[in-house]
Amino acid sequence: MTSGEDRRKRRNRKATLMFAGVVAASAVAGAGIANGAGGGVTAPSPPTIKDARCTERCLDIRVVTETGFAQVAGKDLKAVKRVRLRGTDGRLDAAIRAKSSRSVEFRVPRTARSGRPVVVDKFGTKVRSSVKLKVRPEDAIDEVANFKVKRSDATPSKSFYDGKKRSKVEYLFEADGPTDIRIDVLKGKKRKLVDSIVKKNQKPFENNRAKWNGLRDNGRVAPNGRYKFEVSQLSGGDADRAKFRYYDHRFPLPARHSYGDGLGAGRGHQGQDVFARCGKPIYAARGGRVQVKASHSAAGNYVVIDGRKTGRDYVYMHLERKGRPKEGSKVRTGDLIGYNSDTGRATGCHLHFELWSAPGWYEGGKPLNATKLLKRWDRWS
Repeated sequence: MTSGEDRRKRRNRKATLMFAGVVAASAVAGAGIANGAGGGVTAPSPPTIKDARCTERCLDIRVVTETGFAQVAGKDLKAVKRVRLRGTDGRLDAAIRAKSSRSVEFRVPRTARSGRPVVVDKFGTKVRSSVKLKVRPEDAIDEVANFKVKRSDATPSKSFYDGKKRSKVEYLFEADGPTDIRIDVLKGKKRKLVDSIVKKNQKPFENNRAKWNGLRDNGRVAPNGRYKFEVSQLSGGDADRAKFRYYDHRFPLPARHSYGDGLGAGRGHQGQDVFARCGKPIYAARGGRVQVKASHSAAGNYVVIDGRKTGRDYVYMHLERKGRPKEGSKVRTGDLIGYNSDTGRATGCHLHFELWSAPGWYEGGKPLNATKLLKRWDRWS
């Protein structure tokens, strides 16, 4: 056999093996698709509903009139095809006006009754809201004519959870008479609804105001970021927005400063050192109750604060003797709790800051690495 024939046979065998591999791979891929794996089309996560509330023709946040609009909010709602409500003679399908992965807005049909809305996605999955939506007759609403928000302002422009100055909106509107006002707290460019405030019987052509406590409507501390107050008549319609920023902590030493040793640096260092000129004020990074006010040969003058809604303890060391709050007293985020010093075992004036996990400082908790958190608070404070 010639060398040319040998080369041809080797090429043919190689081509046969490659073809067999492709066929085998195709068979495996086909089996994967048949079993719903390997890139085949599968049903997405089932929808979840965390809230149901009125958006237009409202008597309250979760009270809507017939022919008004309401919204269910949650996750994986993009595939929803129907929203069903209780009716006088059985279930009613509500017309969907808008939807996204996080919300579905729908029109409440006539003869609808109070109850928990049900959503049905295109795969037939049914999910019932855990929140009840109250429905009232169409003529139950008493809308005030010629309503228009003339001005809304948020103060302060930057606020902190449990701070002395809460986030507040001042607003002025014109209308033919007093009316109920709705203030939605919206986060970010997508205007995610965080909380809602209702102010009853507000007067037109006067400076009205409302405060927000920094909590979501489920009672948890709201996330950090850029926010807007959206002011409108409770029943819906014209709205105006006022911007502000909100954060859950404040940096405790806002004077010109530098960072020193962190967690684990020499002698079992349990916190983060922040250096600044002697006598600079120290503020509470998070409000709470003063658990300890004491002095120690190494820590110097110090205070321990049980951080509100955190389960954590916040420890501030090497303070001057004066200016520290009393044991058992309550402080707010940003309150003065002492002055920077070099008391105790310290080289140069600095704040030694510790953050302890629940149940707390020498109560079974452990020291956490506070460096990243301090630098994060530093950026926005």
